[in-house]
Amino acid sequence: MKKTYYTILFLLFCFSAFAQRNPNYNVEIVRDSFGVPHIFGKTDADCSYGLVYCACEDDFNTVQWGLLLARGKLGLMMGIEGAKIDYAVQLLGVPDFINEHYEKDLSPECRKLLEAGAAAGNDYLKKHPEKILYKSLLPIRPQDFIAGYMMSMALMTGVDGALNSVVGGSVKALDYNKDARGSNALAMNSKITADGNVYLDVNAHQPLEGPMSWYEAHLHSDEGLNILGATFHGAVSIFHGVNENLGWAHTTNYFDAIDIFQLQPDPKKKNHYLVDGVSYPLQVSRAKLTVNLAKHRNKHKFILTVTKKKWWSMYGATYINKKGIFAIRLASNMTIKSVEEWYRMNKARNYTEFRQANNMQGIVNQYMTYADKYDTIYCVSNGAMPIRADGYNWKGTVPGNTKKTLWTQFLPEDSLPHVLNPKCGWVFDTNNTSYCMTDSSENPKPTPMQKNVGFEMNQTNRSLRLYEMMREFGEKKLSWNDFLKIKYDIHYPQRVVAPFKHFEMEDLFSMKESDYPDIADAIHVIRAWGIKREGSIADTNATLVYKFLYNSYFRINDSLDHLFEHDTKAKLAYFAEGIKTVRDQMLKDYGTLHVPLGDYQRHIRGNIDLPTNGGPDMWDAKYGDKHAQTKIWVHNGDSYVLLAKFTKDGPIIRSLNAYGSSNTPGSKHYTDQMQMYVHEQTKEESLSKEWAYKHAERIYHPGE
Repeated sequence: MKKTYYTILFLLFCFSAFAQRNPNYNVEIVRDSFGVPHIFGKTDADCSYGLVYCACEDDFNTVQWGLLLARGKLGLMMGIEGAKIDYAVQLLGVPDFINEHYEKDLSPECRKLLEAGAAAGNDYLKKHPEKILYKSLLPIRPQDFIAGYMMSMALMTGVDGALNSVVGGSVKALDYNKDARGSNALAMNSKITADGNVYLDVNAHQPLEGPMSWYEAHLHSDEGLNILGATFHGAVSIFHGVNENLGWAHTTNYFDAIDIFQLQPDPKKKNHYLVDGVSYPLQVSRAKLTVNLAKHRNKHKFILTVTKKKWWSMYGATYINKKGIFAIRLASNMTIKSVEEWYRMNKARNYTEFRQANNMQGIVNQYMTYADKYDTIYCVSNGAMPIRADGYNWKGTVPGNTKKTLWTQFLPEDSLPHVLNPKCGWVFDTNNTSYCMTDSSENPKPTPMQKNVGFEMNQTNRSLRLYEMMREFGEKKLSWNDFLKIKYDIHYPQRVVAPFKHFEMEDLFSMKESDYPDIADAIHVIRAWGIKREGSIADTNATLVYKFLYNSYFRINDSLDHLFEHDTKAKLAYFAEGIKTVRDQMLKDYGTLHVPLGDYQRHIRGNIDLPTNGGPDMWDAKYGDKHAQTKIWVHNGDSYVLLAKFTKDGPIIRSLNAYGSSNTPGSKHYTDQMQMYVHEQTKEESLSKEWAYKHAERIYHPGE
């Protein structure tokens, strides 16, 4: 009798688990020994269902962040700061644009992916209702995913700076997002590789955790989808990675992607503006903002709902401040096709199909560095780049009283700076100028069509260092180990530039002790470091230099940036003051100026605290934030790494995530890749179904 009782309980449990599975999606998830989900489905939509479900399992808080962003409800999670983002989303017209274009701009196949993602989120929350902050957000809708795509693109083009200047009333000439940290990408083909294979380094520098951090997964469907790479939590496809035939990496490119227009008010009509002498009405409405003002928002609710005026003109999102009427125009809120473009890139089988996907121009910025098994390498400074009229200062505030300034078209994809199969056998990008992506003899040249795009012309230390390394290799064919030496290089070039600034930093290393007797000991340390320029954990001179970068360099605003570009005396005075501050701090905190970099620069999560190589704007890029008086923790830079070698037998893939596959404290995969991270190691991954099952730690179906 007792045996029968337990048998019935077991059957009931199995039936209950099966009943929780969504019958519309046929998905099996294989978690490998590092927790990476290998998602197998009959259809591509099955894979999207599994991808979102796995992301919910590994970091639901970040997925929920995206959901609240889409609904304009981040104020419920983040308080007043979240409400500011909610206002930006509504001011830019994102929800309205999505609703208007969802059916007509996306293919049925793409909409199926979004529907599957919504179903996965809803099914996950049915099983874990305690995790949703506000049940009024349910059910999750397919359209909710698109807002995340659009706002990610907008942030990468610097919309936050434009919004702050307009809404904050400090309108000024636009500049680039100088706080962006950059990325690395490198591809080589048989013209330069010793074994004749094609190499690809996928290495975007993003935050190590949070909404813009990377999530690794493998998608495999019976409809031909088979790709492994990284995406953002809650996306329905891979953003960059490798399939059986090809792979690509993204890095942020810098061009004038956003314009601020000053509109001319109609003195005779309230809420009207004049364009070419004709009066047009401003569309006036109110953004609804919901804010949780409780100190501990996860446990308590003190919700306040307010409204704030917003406007819309033919130029786009519009705002009225004390200085006048200003409009923000950018491509990011003019398209929802990035989700479709990434899906088509996931499915591409060759260069031709990859380029056809790019022609959609849904991904409005980002370099693409491409490689395939057919020995093709390609790099393009990609984006929706406005075709602007001559005769205007497009880096400043632009007159919005004539349709001559109202751009509506973008450069064709084949007119963007690009390189295809250069004779040297390598292409790269490190967030440097769009006219530098291969050997200097084969770089693209500016064209008349591109003259008003406003490309950033600066080099980065990573681009300069790559050219140094390639010169050091000379005529030698490069091995896989040589390729890895480039990826993990921890040196600045012999001419150091100020990353993402307009001036150079080389003067820092030529300052003389005799000119600054009160800080002569610190200058001696800096000059000594300037010989090797190395970011090794054992280097006892690097800490002082790094502390100077964080305390002084990264605090330089736009006005100082442009001053230092032309005034060396002012720059050196600023350097001297910053060096003195750091010197005094180090003597107080350490009792010495000679501190091993590994004691200062740390890779930290939970109770794991490790020293790590690299540094700001190095190939092994590390950017830190203050952790304690004597430490910084690496929070940005070298985050997800994928290294692929395309051989005749298919791609050989190595990858690494900075912490692990899970962002859930207590999970065994919360920190299990940290030791490999600091030792510059990678783990094996594969597109093979057999490999996934062989290395399976867990096999299950969503909902079980």
